[in-house]
Amino acid sequence: MSTSKQNAFRNESGNAVVGVLVVLVIAAVGGLVYLSNQSGMLKGKLGAQNENVASTEQTAAAEISGEAQAAETQTAAGEEGQAQTPPLDIKPGNPVVAKLNGAEITRVDVFNFIQNLPPNVRQQPVQQIFALAQDQVITAKIVEEKTKGVNLDSDPEVQKQIEAAKEQIVRGAYINKEVSKRIGEDRIKSAYDDYVKNFPDIEEIKARHILVADEAKAKEVIAKLDAGGKFEDLAKEFSTDNTAANGGDLGYFSQKDNLVPEFLEGAFAVKVGEYSKAPTKTQFGYHVIKVEEQRKRPPADFETAKPFLENELRRVVLGEVLEEWRKEAKIERFDINGDAIEPSAGGDNKPAAQ
Repeated sequence: MSTSKQNAFRNESGNAVVGVLVVLVIAAVGGLVYLSNQSGMLKGKLGAQNENVASTEQTAAAEISGEAQAAETQTAAGEEGQAQTPPLDIKPGNPVVAKLNGAEITRVDVFNFIQNLPPNVRQQPVQQIFALAQDQVITAKIVEEKTKGVNLDSDPEVQKQIEAAKEQIVRGAYINKEVSKRIGEDRIKSAYDDYVKNFPDIEEIKARHILVADEAKAKEVIAKLDAGGKFEDLAKEFSTDNTAANGGDLGYFSQKDNLVPEFLEGAFAVKVGEYSKAPTKTQFGYHVIKVEEQRKRPPADFETAKPFLENELRRVVLGEVLEEWRKEAKIERFDINGDAIEPSAGGDNKPAAQ
């Protein structure tokens, strides 16, 4: 399996923690949901790792490239009878993809821009979004050049916007301090206890596979296993994807993970300590699967879970702080015509629920 196919085959969609913008620049992450559903994957047990990457930017480019090609592979597979889109061949390196007045714009520049787009856009095939992203990067560079050295510090409109931004920053910093004061180690540990108590019961297996292009080759591999061949050695010799170097190791996964359905069905049909006696066919080829272990997915340990739990608590405590301040305030409401509304408990004359 090529790198792009492997990325599609073993999608780590659950490993991504989604940042949610909250009131006044406070970010909160849905850590409890992430931990409940994906704690077994916190250590990055699935997905090929980019090796020998020269820089963080190149790593980002490699990830975007892999995700984009994975999406293209799935699009190319399509439904039977539909036109198929061939996958885009993305060569290694960081070539120049545009020049603006002689200044170079590289592929990494465009990929970094794509990384900041919404997830549903990022997951589109790269040939559909690359040119648009490239154009946006060029436009941003043009604006940057035009505004370089421009001094508008004394412009009234600029001053107005600076003051507004300053107020927002100050308010956000104050709320952030108030929230931080209310999140202690005891509360985080209590949240962790709740997380462990409510952790879902998920069966998962640890497996290896050997992926080959055709059924005849897969049956040949099975024959070699039947003759006493070692699975890891045969994976290194015959498997066509990036797990070959690790003896076909796929780590732990469950039936709830976002893997190819045919592969999951084939893997969970194999008993622990045994290998499949018939190859499993997927869109990537033919798999010979060996199951090594079966277990209940364990919750993440406290130190691993702590940052996610703390972020989730920030969202909860923010709500508590704002609600407390609302109760302290005298709030008067009027209806759409400006007529008085009967005050409700807590000083807020909010209309009573009908």
